[in-house]
Amino acid sequence: MERRELFKIIAAGALAGPEAMAQGHHHADTQVVPRPAPFFSPVQQAVLDRLSDIIIPADETSPGAHDAAVVGYIDLLAGTSSAARQQQWVRGLEAVEAAVRSRFAHSFGECSPGQQEQIVAEMAAHEGHPQNELERFFELLKPAVVDGYRYSEVGVKQYMGWAGNRFHTAAWEGACHHPEHGAKRG
Repeated sequence: MERRELFKIIAAGALAGPEAMAQGHHHADTQVVPRPAPFFSPVQQAVLDRLSDIIIPADETSPGAHDAAVVGYIDLLAGTSSAARQQQWVRGLEAVEAAVRSRFAHSFGECSPGQQEQIVAEMAAHEGHPQNELERFFELLKPAVVDGYRYSEVGVKQYMGWAGNRFHTAAWEGACHHPEHGAKRG
């Protein structure tokens, strides 16, 4: 699926609201595209949610990727991708589990937050020049997390401070104040 088609799906859901999107309702004035079934299993979604929150954690000024529900964006992105891209997501999650089991003898979900952060640091060790499946997965995951955060309500409103379109009532006198463009000095 092309990025443009993905944005159409996301926009339809945003206009209809979460309840209609979840149930695939049709309103008289808006036809809503039904939400596709989740691509990732609940366990995979939990791993992706935690990985995302490690990449963009909450801080004193902004919520993190978990609060922005980035995992929903990633699930939609992966689920509407080509079969080859979907396999990259699956292989990447398998690489995370293999690395965690090899290093800590637990599943990702059973590891401590510090151990999970160590795995993400390992994933990012050669960012830009990945050398194994785990590092290639980071190259796929990180931009998806950033985009998911940026397009989320949390990202747009709380992190970037967008307050919405506003109507300005003051008269606009033009932006150019150069005399050669006809502006009056005063």
